[in-house]
Amino acid sequence: MDEFMKPEDLAAQTLRSRLSRRGLLRRVAVLGLATPVVGTLLAACGGSSETATKPAEATKPAGGGTEATKPAEATQPAGSTPEATAPSGGAEATATESGSGSAEPAGKIVIIQGVDANSLDPLLRNSTPEFNLNLHIYDMFLKRDAETLELMPNIVEKWEAVDDTTWHLTLVEGAKFHDGTPVDPEAAVFTFERANKPKIGEKPRVQGLAKQIGYVSSSALDAKTVEIKTNKPAAIFPALMTSFEICPPSYFTDESPENLAKIAQSPMGSGPYKFVEWKRDDHFTCEANPDYWGKKPSIKTVTFRPVPELSARVVSLQNDEAQIVTNIAPDVAPQVDQSDNARISKVTGGRIIFLGIRCDKPPFDDVRVRQALNYAVDFDSIITALLDDNGERASTIVNPPHQNKDLKPYAYDPEKAKALLAEAGVAPGFEITMDAPSGRYIKDAEMAQAIAQNFEAIGLKVNLKVLEWSVYAGELLPSGEPDPVYFLGLGAPFTGEQELYYVHPDYSLNYTRWNNADFNSLYDKLTNSLDEKERQDLMNKLQAIVMDDCPWVPLWHQVDFYGASKKIKWEARADERIDATEASYIS
Repeated sequence: MDEFMKPEDLAAQTLRSRLSRRGLLRRVAVLGLATPVVGTLLAACGGSSETATKPAEATKPAGGGTEATKPAEATQPAGSTPEATAPSGGAEATATESGSGSAEPAGKIVIIQGVDANSLDPLLRNSTPEFNLNLHIYDMFLKRDAETLELMPNIVEKWEAVDDTTWHLTLVEGAKFHDGTPVDPEAAVFTFERANKPKIGEKPRVQGLAKQIGYVSSSALDAKTVEIKTNKPAAIFPALMTSFEICPPSYFTDESPENLAKIAQSPMGSGPYKFVEWKRDDHFTCEANPDYWGKKPSIKTVTFRPVPELSARVVSLQNDEAQIVTNIAPDVAPQVDQSDNARISKVTGGRIIFLGIRCDKPPFDDVRVRQALNYAVDFDSIITALLDDNGERASTIVNPPHQNKDLKPYAYDPEKAKALLAEAGVAPGFEITMDAPSGRYIKDAEMAQAIAQNFEAIGLKVNLKVLEWSVYAGELLPSGEPDPVYFLGLGAPFTGEQELYYVHPDYSLNYTRWNNADFNSLYDKLTNSLDEKERQDLMNKLQAIVMDDCPWVPLWHQVDFYGASKKIKWEARADERIDATEASYIS
């Protein structure tokens, strides 16, 4: 895949295929090439070497100041941006951003996802589809560049590490929540304090930001500045700010059941769109905020619709009833790309699909059983049969650029798997229950069925429970008690540290209940380090421990296929975020 391409190979491909400047720079970002190399490659594309300075500049935390550079660089996803396939319709070359600048927003788009949200409360949401709704209504503290995924200012225009345990965040001026109240340091303090609560009403808080950074306190220093105190260095802090919504204290007045229901069902923030209506399992609609402090959207009305059936999503796109559609299966993508009204936007995403294993449930508390499950999966056959070879085997739970490149995935070896089960005293015919969602990931139910067959081939009897996502994410996972083996995907933090936190005993989403003393000790060292080389060395060691002790079966890095109307300018992102402010109709 492109993200693992050597510089010399990229040079050759550049000369052969005459990559576009945009395509080349995306691949440069993936490889993290030096400026002289970039200049040579740009020349092959007909560009000037002067342009080569742009990727290097993008690694700086814009607005972050000199003192923030070291912590921010430690968590930047430089080198993680995958190559996106150019649209077949050639929209990029002819598109103009209608509605940019001072023009009034106009028109509407319909975005179809496979599943609906379960909650729109920022601290209770637990999936990317929910986040995609929220990012229109709320402002994140920081954001990522659509192409490079580098940290960018948002409601926070500057972030600075004053010392190892103190951060200063400077807010933009003039921003207001949708009810007219100011977005000020007091609102930021309120948001951080709410995030530090173990429960929201009677429900466990899902988003674990406060614990991850060792949050101690926050305070308003002046009319624009917030001070955050932590009990340890928090190199990961700026990256976490990209998925953290600032909330209006005026709306989040109390945690009565009535008010929490209002927050979860009719959100109000400071974002580029205002909430209009949410009818569960039917549609979510928002309209452009005329008083938005930042860049005005070009699209006036945005509607999200949940449609679990792939065929129905494709028909809606081809009939121009929808303009962006998620989770197009690889075998269907050519049909979409050759249609009159639609095209495919393809990107190697940052999602790792995996099986979690309940390490607190016998016999899965025996590492030999967990290793047997890893040896049992015939990845090559499954990925060929169901995904047309679109997906790379994952050998670790960490995304590029922080994955341990020395680790190799478990080989398919059913005889080894049988031997390990026998050593652990697991008799043939032993029954296991495996949970899987339907409609959330590309061919998730079919993948789970194929893996279940692999497990039965080594002598296990599998009770496969396939659940609609609303039940899977709305009931099963929040209960904290999935069955001993469960199918899930880890999104794209691109920090290394955050991905590893998913198997830490302190994290509420660690459904494996895995607790490894060596891992915990090294993880503590990681969270207390701001040195980039030391952090990567620690992450490599941590990944090796996870690989050996097997709380997961890492499966593959998902390749995402999106359908898009040829009438709009829009490209898929590696972090799966669908932001209508990045879309515009082609004039």
